[in-house]
Amino acid sequence: MWSGVAVAGAPSVEQELGLSHRGYVVFAFALPLIVAAALEAGVALLSDVWRRDRLIVLGQGALAASLLFAAWTRSPWGLTLGLALAGASSGVACGSAQALLLTSNRDGADRAMVRWSLYCAVGDVLAPIVTGSAIGLGHSYRVAFVAVAVAVCAQCGFSAALLPRTRAEDARPDSEPPAVSLREAVARAVRLPRLWAWLVAAASCTLLDELVIALAVLRLAHDRSVSPALATAAAVSFSAGSVLGAALAERVVERLTSRCLLVTSAVFCGLALGAMIGSSSLVASCAALFVVGVTSAPHHPLSIARAYEELPDHPGTVQAMGQLFVVVDVGAPLLLGAVADRFGLGAAIGCLLLQPAVVATLAALLAEAPTAPDSGRP
Repeated sequence: MWSGVAVAGAPSVEQELGLSHRGYVVFAFALPLIVAAALEAGVALLSDVWRRDRLIVLGQGALAASLLFAAWTRSPWGLTLGLALAGASSGVACGSAQALLLTSNRDGADRAMVRWSLYCAVGDVLAPIVTGSAIGLGHSYRVAFVAVAVAVCAQCGFSAALLPRTRAEDARPDSEPPAVSLREAVARAVRLPRLWAWLVAAASCTLLDELVIALAVLRLAHDRSVSPALATAAAVSFSAGSVLGAALAERVVERLTSRCLLVTSAVFCGLALGAMIGSSSLVASCAALFVVGVTSAPHHPLSIARAYEELPDHPGTVQAMGQLFVVVDVGAPLLLGAVADRFGLGAAIGCLLLQPAVVATLAALLAEAPTAPDSGRP
């Protein structure tokens, strides 16, 4: 939820901090991602040996503090620092929760990850509503950050209260050293081409996450003369579509193979993006974004579930390997920001067609993995 504030409130961020489109993606996307990835990679490895429930609580507490700092700071560099710390903290909390979930539910990895994405999508729906309400009432993205920080504090307290209950499921000694270093994890992953392929597919989903929302909101505000408050309706439409898409995927994934679902949804996602590029009104843009949200919802959870399947006993290692693809997270906003400044926001949105193309191609080429022991074990 927290990551959607700076996205849905992109016009407010640009106005208050005096940023261009390129400056916005640098300070709100690229730089925070670099710092967050560096911090998160090491902790992700440690989640294979440390108490994951404690990491969840620590990550949530640090996230709340980071959001409050991002709301307080008055400089682009301060926003970068706040978002970077928030990204790392959120990554630690979510990564530890995913690892705890998957190690206790290996037979239902697909459904577990799709359900995870469903709850994430609910948060994505709330973020633009909170941000749009704050802006509509005459405030800015800062008020939305404070509101989300308060919600995260409450969540942190709830997670802390559950520590005694989760201790039995994750009773590993805290003093035990990390089993696998980052260098060793990379060396092992090099020998698993399928793991690399699925991580590429998962990394490509960055294009149809906050980026597509930010570009759509900016296009409506700058090219279609829609007010910043109304432009956040595009973010709500995409997030609502993601909720529906995740709910449908949870039902369909047990009847179809993940490969079939990925290929089919990617094809329709590409068509929806094409309709979005040609849209000229708020209603048409929101409708197209809704369909994009529905069809792109299964892509990341199913891709990352397949990646976990390649190294089932080491989810933290898989998460650390995923941080190596920060080049996609960093490069995509920079490139799209430059394209938007040079050729227009419509051209930048057209570049997003690469995402469904990558997912469809890799899903079509990679057959379903056979059930086998953890091939990543030394």
